[in-house]
Amino acid sequence: MNEKELNIYSQKKKEFLSFLKKKPFKGLYNPINYIFSNEGKNIRPFFIILIYQYYGGRNSSINSVALAVQALHNFTLIHDDIMDDSKLRRGELTVHRKWDINTAILSGDALMIYSYQILMSVKFKNDKKLLDFFTKTVIQICEGQQLDMDFQKKEKVEINDYLNMINLKTGALFAFSFSVGPLLLDRDKEEKKMYDLGILLGQLFQIQDDYLDLFGSKKVGKQIGLDILNKKKTYLILSFYRLASPKHLQDFKKLLYSKNKQEENIIKIIDLFNVYNIKEIVTSKLKKLVDNINSIIDNLAFSDSRKKQLKNYIKLLSERDK
Repeated sequence: MNEKELNIYSQKKKEFLSFLKKKPFKGLYNPINYIFSNEGKNIRPFFIILIYQYYGGRNSSINSVALAVQALHNFTLIHDDIMDDSKLRRGELTVHRKWDINTAILSGDALMIYSYQILMSVKFKNDKKLLDFFTKTVIQICEGQQLDMDFQKKEKVEINDYLNMINLKTGALFAFSFSVGPLLLDRDKEEKKMYDLGILLGQLFQIQDDYLDLFGSKKVGKQIGLDILNKKKTYLILSFYRLASPKHLQDFKKLLYSKNKQEENIIKIIDLFNVYNIKEIVTSKLKKLVDNINSIIDNLAFSDSRKKQLKNYIKLLSERDK
């Protein structure tokens, strides 16, 4: 991502973390500094700022909106890692593994509250709409996470139900990030297009994560096959369910629910998936999502050069390997 777009945002983030470091409650705030220091590409803040500028936005408060979203995102990562009992996040120990579960819960809670405090500091003429949209997004993320956990207890989940889950859990924050700029600038028609784009990007991102969980390299920074070990209903698994023979379904379930030789079982599950070309099915779905996103971009109300630039950013995301 282009660091130039993030200069002011990066400074605001630095000031926020410096503020937390000065507070006396190190047990609460050190984990927050830790997850910020170990974060990825700042994809959501980047697109918030970029799209806002594409539509002619000039209010520097957009950088605080971006920081609020990144704070919220990091809160969800802390709590997701607890619920999944993930050992690693971006190649480093997760917060609850580095400290403990209670510390992670409390630090995550504090971070979510700070995301609201940051958001309420902004100066926009329609800041009530902004706050309502942010709150709606937070609730949708929680609803999506609950569905994800509910699906782990079900033997069968339809792909459309899965897509609805990720539209909430992952897509909602991408939809906010892409459409908040048009919302703040009263570009209602563009807001709807950008919201739909964000939902599709959420699907792209989550299905990529599903793919990388099983077929990713060590660059992913987390344990291979963790979603399977957690009985998550991923796009790969649901695609396999639709195609597999009764015998292969039975073999898969034995491997899935076995608590012995789990690493060996993951390799055997990959072998079963290869019988039905699951890898190719998923990559084809990802390509279709990119095509659909590009179709939306073609109909956006800004210059062809910006459309081309946005497509290139989407292409970069679609090719990520971690």
